[in-house]
Amino acid sequence: MNQESETLPTWNLSDLYEGPEDPRIEADLHAARQRALDFEKRWRGRVATEDLQAGDLRRALEEYEALQRLAILPQSYASLLFSTDTTDPRRGALVQRTREMASSIATHLIFFDLEIGRVPESTWTGLVCAPELLEYRHYLEHERELASHHLSEPEEKVLEETANCRGRAFRRLFTELTSRMKYPLERKGQVRELTQSELLALLYDPDRQVRRQASEVLGQTLEHHAHPLHFTFNTLLQEKQVMDRLRGFSRPESSRNLDNEIPDEAVDTMVDVVVSNYDLVRRYYQLKRSLLGLESLWHYDRYAPLLSERAGLSFEEAREIVLEAFEDFSPRFAELARPFFERNWIDAAPAPGKRGGAFCAGVTPDKHPYVLMNFTGKPRDVMTLAHELGHGLHDCLASSQTLLNYSPVLPLAETASTFAEMLVFEKLQARLESPRARLALLAEKLEDTFATVFRQVSMFRFEQRVHGLRREKGELDLETVNRIWQESLQEMFADSLTLGEDHRWTWLYVPHFVQTPFYVYAYAFGELLVLSLYARYRKEGAAFQGRYFDLLAAGGSRRPQEMLAELGIDIARAEFWQGGCDLIRENVLKAEALAREIAKA
Repeated sequence: MNQESETLPTWNLSDLYEGPEDPRIEADLHAARQRALDFEKRWRGRVATEDLQAGDLRRALEEYEALQRLAILPQSYASLLFSTDTTDPRRGALVQRTREMASSIATHLIFFDLEIGRVPESTWTGLVCAPELLEYRHYLEHERELASHHLSEPEEKVLEETANCRGRAFRRLFTELTSRMKYPLERKGQVRELTQSELLALLYDPDRQVRRQASEVLGQTLEHHAHPLHFTFNTLLQEKQVMDRLRGFSRPESSRNLDNEIPDEAVDTMVDVVVSNYDLVRRYYQLKRSLLGLESLWHYDRYAPLLSERAGLSFEEAREIVLEAFEDFSPRFAELARPFFERNWIDAAPAPGKRGGAFCAGVTPDKHPYVLMNFTGKPRDVMTLAHELGHGLHDCLASSQTLLNYSPVLPLAETASTFAEMLVFEKLQARLESPRARLALLAEKLEDTFATVFRQVSMFRFEQRVHGLRREKGELDLETVNRIWQESLQEMFADSLTLGEDHRWTWLYVPHFVQTPFYVYAYAFGELLVLSLYARYRKEGAAFQGRYFDLLAAGGSRRPQEMLAELGIDIARAEFWQGGCDLIRENVLKAEALAREIAKA
């Protein structure tokens, strides 16, 4: 099938609302607000008391979940609709409307979490172990931990009321700016205005001149838009500095670690181990330089394919490959994935104004998730599809949990996605017969792994440095941020690859730095964790599946360390993280062996 001629799937969001003018949107927003008012009247002052009973707290939690479930729907719909066309002012207005109503609703619920944190210790000790609260125990314990960083109720209300004209406003601005950018690329005497996804796809082109030109256009366009993006970033650095000071977080990343329920020390250990294995990146790119026959590698050569030509894949072919790989692992995996294709739960078509990259958005346990990607027919797109579907399957498996427990913390959120990607990689590898083709695909997988583990840790260290310097020196000028970006990423490559001038602007389009600071280490955490899990699957076969499905079905109902300990994994030990890096090393050695085999042929 010709990938260029096929019609790619787009979302059907009617499971949520019929359209942006659906009157149920306003009705649900107002109903949720009224429920919040009623909840506040009924429960304020009844939680943080010595005589609080488990049955009463259970009823409050169920009521709280029900109104949250209703409030989430308009926000989710508006966000999904907006992500496919950020240039439509009506969609932007709907996002803002739902966010403002969400803030209004939240001001009447803030008391609840605060009171959970103030339940007298003598009451709490017996309460949290009560059978009636068993399925909420983890949520309650985590809220209790968060309570030490809460401000007073009036202060929390002010922060929520002003959020939409502070950080949330700047995050929306970032999304609109980056999604609306056009990248003018001249080819054969004609200038085409490309989307970000279309331009980034050219960095995988076999023609070095095309890659170089795409990199130049990317850098030039980002430089042209640097002022508002840089100002947005600087403003959010300051906001986080203030919030961390007010909430008593000593390190810029500590609030993220607390949300992730991962100790600072465990994150430090993982990062240290990854940095100590940077030599793997250097070793691989020295091999790639030799294979490409180049005197030196530049940043636009990172993803250069080792095969000069490769047929584009259609979306239908991608669907078949993914479902076959899932079926080989477990019929249940494939069964959960099929509705995403059959019921239009995937939006894959690149389009002007569409958000770049890919994501899977969960809604509530009783609603299915939605996958967004920009499919361009590359083999990596097939693995991206598998990756996001893995998130979707994780969401579906965890749907038996309550709303407050069903979303996994970020480091475990990659447990199914990266595993699904590994399944598809092995399926693609098995379809290839020649050593050259196998090496080309293995190289792509290694480069994805480097991007997921080593690059994300480099980006995490970039965030640590810019947040730390902002707190020490004040507002950072653009050249300083560019310099820290270059230095943080170049450490990974050393002299095996040079990051040129175009690259210094590329931090400007990374959404995680703006939307979810310090999110990025979760990718490395998840990849190294899954490498360990995948090795066990290959060793144990079907016996592994039950424990794996149990892990996914747990969602966010337990602490990550507890769930992983049952699989024999101790994230506090450097040896565990080194084991994941050793598996990456095995693939580097395989690539070198394939290269020698090809050279002898």
